[in-house]
Amino acid sequence: MIQIPAHLVSQYTAFIGDSSVQPSMQQYYVKWLRYYLDFCHKYNFQQDAKESLSAFIEKLREKKQT
Repeated sequence: MIQIPAHLVSQYTAFIGDSSVQPSMQQYYVKWLRYYLDFCHKYNFQQDAKESLSAFIEKLREKKQT
């Protein structure tokens, strides 16, 4: 699994902390970010492309994951 650099995890955690994400849930958001980045790497998607998110969600549906 891709390891996100510590400074990016820190920035991401600060970002989701500024939204309505509860601190107890932030670890799960980081986990799913890693899953998404792994998916993009495995299937050659640009991480910032709109198509990558919909393809990721579709792959989760195929695997029957929520």
